[in-house]
Amino acid sequence: MATSKTKKPAPATSPAEAPVVSTTTLDALARELGPADGAFAARTYAGIPEEDLVAEGTRIDSQSLIDDVPQFVASARRILGSLSGAQRGKVRMPEALLPLLVAEAGRLQAMKRSHDAAATEVAGARAALEVQGRSAMRDGIAERDLCYDGLRNALGPRRMARVDAIVGRADSPENLARGLEALAAFIDETRRADPQDAQLLEDYDVGAECAAALRTMAQRVRGTASIQVAAGRRVTQRALDLQDGRVAVVIEKILRAFRAARRVDGTILVPELNKAAWMFETRSGNSAKKAPSGGGEAPSGTAPSGTAPSDSAPGGSALTPEATPSPGVGG
Repeated sequence: MATSKTKKPAPATSPAEAPVVSTTTLDALARELGPADGAFAARTYAGIPEEDLVAEGTRIDSQSLIDDVPQFVASARRILGSLSGAQRGKVRMPEALLPLLVAEAGRLQAMKRSHDAAATEVAGARAALEVQGRSAMRDGIAERDLCYDGLRNALGPRRMARVDAIVGRADSPENLARGLEALAAFIDETRRADPQDAQLLEDYDVGAECAAALRTMAQRVRGTASIQVAAGRRVTQRALDLQDGRVAVVIEKILRAFRAARRVDGTILVPELNKAAWMFETRSGNSAKKAPSGGGEAPSGTAPSGTAPSDSAPGGSALTPEATPSPGVGG
């Protein structure tokens, strides 16, 4: 005899269970929430010294905040949407706070992109200069050695002792440049001292043109080494730290509001961070958890909230309950 199976009803969702929050982006949140209230933003930061914001910003990696804010805001909105009117009244948080956080995080994202792009450009320019410098050193040494051997053929080995003394080594751009200039001066002096020697030098292509070429090469070697690449960052590190601090302040205010509400009503959830969670962990007394050394992840055991020239002479989850408040960051 066939028996009918009655489908068991789905278990009721506990109020303490975290609602599912879809991944979103700062741009999408900005479109949904609209622009931040400028007057509210001014009031929010008015009583916080800039140095305090910078100090907070130095404690956290910018990218951790940028990565965490979208999910944090989305989960906060989802929690607020699931609360009754009475529960929502327990979360003492202005509606303008979430749009402000999204706007500040969006500004941080744009600043970091500019900062990183400029740093990459500088690194590329410095690498190119290093290549040019090595090329100049290599060409300078080659010109010096060609001239040295030409002088030896023209004047003979006995007269090369002085050349050996003045040429020196090429262990730095400046030393190579000085050696090239000294070799050029020797050629000029030899040409003026004896017409026969002057003709010999011309015979072996180490005469006036060679001296001029040596001086030109010395200028190139010295000039390439003297070029410095300016940082040229459109966004300074201090400005980035300051913006980190502005974002951190708003996150702390939001967390404080939710944590306070949860102490009164344990069914109210608290939005959670991931990479930046360590910075906002509950603190006791005056001690606070330090930043993890691995680049911003939550601490383990906690909830996820060409050939070189020779220089020789020639020859986590979305939400988590919280039980106690955090002392706050600048607010």
